[in-house]
Amino acid sequence: MTIVVGLVTTKALATMLGPDGIGLIGLLQSLVGMVALVAGMGIGAALVREGAVAIANENGARLAALRSAAWLLVWVLGGLGGLVLVLLRDPLSRLVIGTPSQAQSVALMGAALLFGLASSVQTGLLNAHHRVAALAKGASIGSILTAFVMICFVWFLGIRGVGYGIVAGAVVAWAVTRYFYTHELRWVSATAALDVRRAASSLLHFGVPYTGSMMVGTGVQLAIPVLVLHQLGQKDVGFYRAATTISVTYLGFLLSAMSQDYFPRVSAVNADPVALNNLANQQLRLVLLLTTPMVLGVLALAPFLIPIVYSPAFSPTVQILEWQLIGDILKLLSWTLSFILLAHSGSGRYFISELSAGLVTLVTSWFGMRWFGLPGLGLTAPVTYAVYYLVVSALLRRTVRPTWSLENRLMLVGALAASLTIRLLPMVGLGQIRTPVALTLAAIAAFGSALVLWREIGRPVPTWTRRLGSHA
Repeated sequence: MTIVVGLVTTKALATMLGPDGIGLIGLLQSLVGMVALVAGMGIGAALVREGAVAIANENGARLAALRSAAWLLVWVLGGLGGLVLVLLRDPLSRLVIGTPSQAQSVALMGAALLFGLASSVQTGLLNAHHRVAALAKGASIGSILTAFVMICFVWFLGIRGVGYGIVAGAVVAWAVTRYFYTHELRWVSATAALDVRRAASSLLHFGVPYTGSMMVGTGVQLAIPVLVLHQLGQKDVGFYRAATTISVTYLGFLLSAMSQDYFPRVSAVNADPVALNNLANQQLRLVLLLTTPMVLGVLALAPFLIPIVYSPAFSPTVQILEWQLIGDILKLLSWTLSFILLAHSGSGRYFISELSAGLVTLVTSWFGMRWFGLPGLGLTAPVTYAVYYLVVSALLRRTVRPTWSLENRLMLVGALAASLTIRLLPMVGLGQIRTPVALTLAAIAAFGSALVLWREIGRPVPTWTRRLGSHA
């Protein structure tokens, strides 16, 4: 549902606004994301990690204290972040948007920030309780409603409605998660102020280093559109934004599942290296079976999808998207281990891994644009996630010692070989057979994955997996 709604929304906005308008949306969302990283202080992720442990230990008082502390921190820190956006709207508009004319939109992002942080608390608590069904329903309903309000604002106000649409979308997303939050969870009141202070300290103890990790990792990703703006221009930001939107959208459900299902499970057994290794292999096997056909399929159809999903004016997006798709395979591989690193080793080592990814992203993006222009941005993804995987593996080697099964290694090599073959065919003068070869490889991968998954429907779940699920 989220993917379908995302495609419809993308098409509508691209038709109404063009590359410049899509670029503006990307820049404003990047601004909110960067401020949210600092103001949020990792509270959402800390809630999942600490809450999952409290639930596994059946410690209701601890969970209630974590909940109260999270709301206190979000309103204080989020309020300060919103105030900064309002007071510094003019310089931020010049820095992030490239013009002072969007100062009002920057100020509006303060409201989007507050509602976004409030949503993160609600989803974090649902996540800690492993309410995956509620999270899935909320994501589907929220995507429909936020898309509707954004399209309405742009339809009636044109590009002036972008800022209002982002704020309205944040409010709607908060309202949807609030509904599931109040109907799915029942709470014990935390009346002891000392317990709340201790819980706040615990959340910040994890969240502050985590925020540093996000700033040097995800924060760099959010800052790339601003770098593109100053290096190439707002229209090129629109092309880059279009590519990353497709890359994120078609795998969005898997990335959400990893944070909403996989992370709570590895958090609940973070001290058991054997269980963590088993979970990692199980997770990687699943994501490779599901994503390999999708990556190859989107690679095959990218030259035709971009004009359909956006418009013919977005054709330069294809060159970025193709390399990002190859990077997505390495992204899921490295994320499988990075969640274990976060749950098992805490924020310190996670900071090192995110710092490495951020530095590589920044360096490759800078030199990629200087040497190759817009297409150079695409090369960033596979290089970044290859380095990221090597760093995360090294950080886990002494404790968890992750070891991939033979089946996983073969599937990974096959996925990378097939995707690189598709991408490189035009570069060696065989562009005329690119699409038939790509479609053939995608069909083979889809048939093989479907066969494996079908055979495993009804297979008894291993005892250790059932135990992990009950703890989570």
